[in-house]
Amino acid sequence: MRAAIVYKTDGILSRVEKAIEEMDISFKSFSSPSKELESYDFIVSIGGDGTILRILQKIKNCPPIFGINTGKIGLLTHSTPDNFEEKLHEAVKNFEIEEFPRLVCHDTLALNEFAILSRQPGKMMDVKIRLDGVEVDRLRCDGMIVATQIGSTGYAFSAGGPVVDPYLDSIIIVPIAPFRFGWKPFVVSMNRKIEISIEEAILIADGQSSVEVRGNVQIRKSDHPAVFFKKELRISELFRKVRNIE
Repeated sequence: MRAAIVYKTDGILSRVEKAIEEMDISFKSFSSPSKELESYDFIVSIGGDGTILRILQKIKNCPPIFGINTGKIGLLTHSTPDNFEEKLHEAVKNFEIEEFPRLVCHDTLALNEFAILSRQPGKMMDVKIRLDGVEVDRLRCDGMIVATQIGSTGYAFSAGGPVVDPYLDSIIIVPIAPFRFGWKPFVVSMNRKIEISIEEAILIADGQSSVEVRGNVQIRKSDHPAVFFKKELRISELFRKVRNIE
């Protein structure tokens, strides 16, 4: 068995390396993620949710990820620097995993969301929204967010979207600064195909990679989910963390 360690800062790197050595597992440490991570049996991420999202931007076939939170929120992580040794050992011993769907657009994957933003800051876009080929709305706004249930506590939440149960596979569609009273977000099945029609915009995946787009932007469920060591994210914990976001 081989492990990859991806770290944002090396403050606890030596402790993590020692913990994996004590499990008699070979490993390699990375200061930045790469596609090479796909060849390992599991990944230990040292950082916050952003570090995990950066890892997921680089890989399609995802080994199980164990997150040690050295950031602020850590919704995707499993432990803190204070208690990771025992939890990591237990996770590797049991090797129970869970999968969360990702979205795909323009050959790019996103676990949290795709944000479609105006190329000209301050200028609104004319947007048409289609579900499975059927137009459901059109409006003017600064942009659109198409998020998963995992991403419902991210950018979509900041834009006024709902908090969705992390185990309810769904897509959340939220406009950014819509020029209309009373517009509400859509929550639809993960199996729907979303089509956003715009003139010119920037498509951003999980706040990481970006590409210029125009015309019809199609977003759907990917065949390559994100994989994590199992951690039952209790609803009470989720809402506690959301309330404490600063």
